[in-house]
Amino acid sequence: MENGVDYLRSVVDHLTDEDPPTPRALKYAVLHLQAAAEVLLKSRLLQEHWSLVFAEPSAATRKKFEAGNFNSCTTEAAIDRLRNIVGVDVDDKSAAALKKLAETRNALQHYGLTWPARAVEARAADVLDFLMGFVHAELAPALTAEPEEAERDEVQDGLAYVRARLSTIQSFLKRRHDQLRPELKKLLDLTVQCPLCMQWAVVIGSGGGPLSCRFCHHSWPSAEVAAVDIGLTGNDYCNLADCPDCGESAVLVDFATIASAPTHYRSVCFACGDVFDVLHVCESCEQHFDPDEESSDLGLCPECLAVRVDRF
Repeated sequence: MENGVDYLRSVVDHLTDEDPPTPRALKYAVLHLQAAAEVLLKSRLLQEHWSLVFAEPSAATRKKFEAGNFNSCTTEAAIDRLRNIVGVDVDDKSAAALKKLAETRNALQHYGLTWPARAVEARAADVLDFLMGFVHAELAPALTAEPEEAERDEVQDGLAYVRARLSTIQSFLKRRHDQLRPELKKLLDLTVQCPLCMQWAVVIGSGGGPLSCRFCHHSWPSAEVAAVDIGLTGNDYCNLADCPDCGESAVLVDFATIASAPTHYRSVCFACGDVFDVLHVCESCEQHFDPDEESSDLGLCPECLAVRVDRF
């Protein structure tokens, strides 16, 4: 646990020493936050049984464990084992944040960090908040049984330090929310969630051109690219279609949510902002269309339906 808390100290230092953090500080904040998550999650697995930290528990041996000669499980696998074997309640939002953090760390190692500073801060705050609660609920009780008082004090001092710095980051995020709330409150039907900072701050409906997040300022060159990027967040694929109203290829089919109905998945055009509860695919031209009763029954879009009527 001591190593995990030390990594957390490094994270909050890198995120708060400068405003905004430098690219180098952001890089090490991501790397150390991922390291902290792995160490702390696996610390809880170790409390349950040492074999659970192996990538393949069935191949675990005490000799390999004591020598450190083994491949450990991924963060995602650790979460699954905490939920299904240990019985720890890791909520879906936290699990998604941890998964995204691991993906970001991997991308960072290969391509460098391309996220805006505010997106990293927002994402890091979510993971830090989860880890602090996790340490308190799942790891701290065992800390009182540690024989070394000095080690206990060091861990507890480290947690207090992290908690204070985390409140600084959360205070910034709250101020930013307060600044944006008046303008976004009027645009709930046109606002989608940013896949980087996870804030409801991407306002759509201004055409097929560039879009950006008003919270972290991440931008996309077009509404179409934004729809794909947001649609792929947490999904293996997404379906993009031409909008029946504006004609832009920017409708995210069935995978979109808007701020006014964040749990209701629908089809949304990122160019004009139109929302469709149902879109059908025309049996003739294979284009998506917003069906009325007649066209829905025949499986044809209005244009193809009109052609058929003309023929008869």
